[in-house]
Amino acid sequence: MPVSERREDFRRQFGTVWKMASDSFGTLREVVVRSSQSGRLRVDLALLAREKQQLLARMGAEVVRLLDEDAVQLPENIERIWERIKDVDARLAADAGRAHDNAFGAPRGYEAEAGGYEEEDALDDSEVDEHAEMAQEKRR
Repeated sequence: MPVSERREDFRRQFGTVWKMASDSFGTLREVVVRSSQSGRLRVDLALLAREKQQLLARMGAEVVRLLDEDAVQLPENIERIWERIKDVDARLAADAGRAHDNAFGAPRGYEAEAGGYEEEDALDDSEVDEHAEMAQEKRR
């Protein structure tokens, strides 16, 4: 094969490879653009969902405040949820003191859920610190 034919053959092959690569780059570019748009859309949707949850929480807090002030009457199913919220709030308040005591290693007095030990085994008043006293007052 003469040199000129080999050059022409090489040019055709190179042209074919170049066209395939160019088409592939175009396809790759399109995929990257679509993926970034899709990712941006997913982020936008997540932010909107989070904002919705925050707004619902704010609205719920306002409804609870109105119910506490007897400023509004709501259907029974909503009032049952409100009662449950009050119960959860009371448990949070009671358990917060115990969690604080446990976190700081504060000695505590008799607690039925810790196991029924005898009254004489309970800590005497000189061993109970202020955190344990606060927790005990909240439980009463």
